[in-house]
Amino acid sequence: MRFGVIGLGSAGRSHLDVLSHMPEVEVAGIADLNPEYVKTLGEKYGVPLATTQPEELITNPSIDVIAVVAADRAHYPLVMACAAARKHVLCEKPIATEVAHAREMVAAMRESGRLFCISLNNRGNPVNRRIKDVVDAGIIGHARMVRLIGLMAAPDNRVVRERLGEKAAYSRLVNICHEGKNAMFDCGVHSFDYARFLTGSDFRRIEAMGYSMRGFEYPDHGVALCEHENGILTVVDKGFDYAYEAQTRKEYVRYEVIGDRGSLAWDLDNQRLRVFAHDQTLDEPLPYASHDADREVIYRGFIESVKQGALLPWLASGEDGLKAVEAAQAAIDSMIAKGIITRDVGPGPNWFDGRSW
Repeated sequence: MRFGVIGLGSAGRSHLDVLSHMPEVEVAGIADLNPEYVKTLGEKYGVPLATTQPEELITNPSIDVIAVVAADRAHYPLVMACAAARKHVLCEKPIATEVAHAREMVAAMRESGRLFCISLNNRGNPVNRRIKDVVDAGIIGHARMVRLIGLMAAPDNRVVRERLGEKAAYSRLVNICHEGKNAMFDCGVHSFDYARFLTGSDFRRIEAMGYSMRGFEYPDHGVALCEHENGILTVVDKGFDYAYEAQTRKEYVRYEVIGDRGSLAWDLDNQRLRVFAHDQTLDEPLPYASHDADREVIYRGFIESVKQGALLPWLASGEDGLKAVEAAQAAIDSMIAKGIITRDVGPGPNWFDGRSW
């Protein structure tokens, strides 16, 4: 199957590398606005079409699937162009930065008759799949409360600045925290989607509060309480302030499900699944897969979907991507309505000042 990859930033390079190592895939084209990325990666992976013009990939009749891995704000025009060209599309999360755009994208891809998948990787990660298996098996009874915690340093954190340089780090900051609406939107879509996937239920209402360290329009850290239509409650805790400016990059990830006959928990530090149920107790090693491994699982599922002519039910569809951004936007709207708490960041750099390079 012949793929074109649009967007060669950090995520795009990961997608490109994953696809390049899959024997059933030919990377037929890559595109990015940065000519240096295009030249270097085109030569490294031996890609026949390497261009700064994405439309050259989209209109190329020999390319079957387009992977849209460009900046968040670019997803909308690129996917709309792919729909017009009747290409299958795998799009990075979030589907779009505006709910209205996401709705248009879903409608356009449906009209095109081509498959549309959103890369929401929790659906393929072995940790998340194992947790869902335990819940679905009824081992802890009926789920009542879900807690999904994902905390990490800001996208322009000290380690990133030292590795990529200030200009590239600042570009990430603008893309993710400003245009991408910060942690609750950019990364929160993973949790909102997984909550729906895990519970099998849409959201009825969402309430949230959050705070800002550096004066962004959107909060650096927020906590959302979500009521599902089936009565389950989910807490989504997302932040880009964890181990802020630490010399070593650190994340804190924890999943918990409380049922009426037991509970389960998993965290990134220990990478063990612990289940305390009415009839059994489990304590098993459960390593967290890499982002590349997650993406390969998603791609293999999508390739099989294209062959079958229908999206496999466990993959995130365009509609699922839309519901994830609807939930994330609802959480942000709730935080803004309540008043985002502003805190002094202290001695750390506050360099989101509208600078241009």
